[in-house]
Amino acid sequence: TYIHTYIHTYIHTYIHTNQINTSSVKDRLDTALFFPFLVWGGFVFLPFDAPLLDGAPLRLVYTLRCSVFATAPIVLGWLVLGVSRLRYGVIRPLFDDTVKEAELQEVSVHQRFVSDSTSLFLIYFLQLVVMAIYLSQEQLKLVPLLTVVFAFGRLVYWVAAAFGSSIRGFGFGLSFLPSLAMMAANTYFIFTVEAAGSIFSLPPPPEQVLAPPAGRQRFWG
Repeated sequence: TYIHTYIHTYIHTYIHTNQINTSSVKDRLDTALFFPFLVWGGFVFLPFDAPLLDGAPLRLVYTLRCSVFATAPIVLGWLVLGVSRLRYGVIRPLFDDTVKEAELQEVSVHQRFVSDSTSLFLIYFLQLVVMAIYLSQEQLKLVPLLTVVFAFGRLVYWVAAAFGSSIRGFGFGLSFLPSLAMMAANTYFIFTVEAAGSIFSLPPPPEQVLAPPAGRQRFWG
């Protein structure tokens, strides 16, 4: 009876885990198909334009201002994490191994969210700063648009993880795919765009001064 119960529990857990993994992979594939249409729809139909930004310093300031909105889920996660630690009495240092082993699910889910979101935000921000330098004035609309997609993706992931839903794969895709797309775009810009002052740009060929055509020799000199 004990062996039968153990085998039944193992099979049930294995099937449940595979179903969750399969659903998570499916959600990420759906996100990969949905993300380009989301960005295209926002770029074409949303009625706003980026301000006129001529130089790299102005574009950097504009990117910083837009990125503040992307930190909203992280700041909110810190607040909820602090409240949950006070509520459940988990106020010992994070590097204590005994606390990590006995940490409640209600606390650890917020801790993982804050840690993962901070890492993703750093990657996202670095890629966004580089891309903003190479974009044209019309394409600068992508900066706030990708920021909204990133923040929305982190919120979806957080809520889904807190309730144990497999839809968190969809939220992870919305927060990871912008960084991946910007990394590919930056690689293209760095190695192909002839940006002024770029270390990869070829210097213009020197102008060849054409010698004046030799005059026809006259018989009188």
